Amino acid sequence: MRKFSIPFSIGTSLTPFRFIYYAPTLFQSLGADYEMSLILSGILNIIQLIAVLICFVIIDSVGRRPLAIWGAVLACCAYIVIAGLVGQYSDDWENNTTAGWVAVAMAFLFMLFYGVSYSPLGWTLPSEVYSTTTRAKGVAVATATVWICNFIVGVITPPMIESAGFGTYIFYGGWCGLAAVWAYFFVPETKGKTLEEMDAVFKDASAQQEKEMMKQAARRRSTAASGVRQTSHVGDNKEFA
Repeated sequence: MRKFSIPFSIGTSLTPFRFIYYAPTLFQSLGADYEMSLILSGILNIIQLIAVLICFVIIDSVGRRPLAIWGAVLACCAYIVIAGLVGQYSDDWENNTTAGWVAVAMAFLFMLFYGVSYSPLGWTLPSEVYSTTTRAKGVAVATATVWICNFIVGVITPPMIESAGFGTYIFYGGWCGLAAVWAYFFVPETKGKTLEEMDAVFKDASAQQEKEMMKQAARRRSTAASGVRQTSHVGDNKEFA
């Protein structure tokens, strides 16, 4: 059951991270004009690309669990700072440009934390925790969950920014906090683990049971093939006689 909950919860915890689809809207709400918001959005996506490349380098040395925990914690902190700045200065960004740029910097930091952690982890963990026979279905459920979360975020984010203001960032920051708590209590370290070792990680024996089933199937095939050969041999002897 825990193997099923890992990718499902990964997909759910991705919810606060995906609202960055509306980066231009975000930057305009922080006081940037239309052209500057597009430029900042491009920079934001470059930061994500760099962060993901960094994750490729460090994920096997740092491990999955620390990235899941600290990525969510730091993203939560970035959201809290943005929420405070928006709540304090959103009515007068023109006279508080420094606060606006600090909010933009927090958005950049958020994307850095996300790119190093949940952006690749959402696809790495599901492929590692399942046994061979359940992996296809498990990864399919995980992928579907991620895209359902994307759809939900895509629908609710624009009206939230419009009506809730800084409450939007508190809402997403709260989800990041929940993701950190979930990762701390429910995400084991899977770095360098084989499928058999995953049994010990999740305290079950599905991989070992699967291995025994494969051995039994191989023995049945061998027995059936041997029987066919013996029958064919007897038939040949009768024909010769």
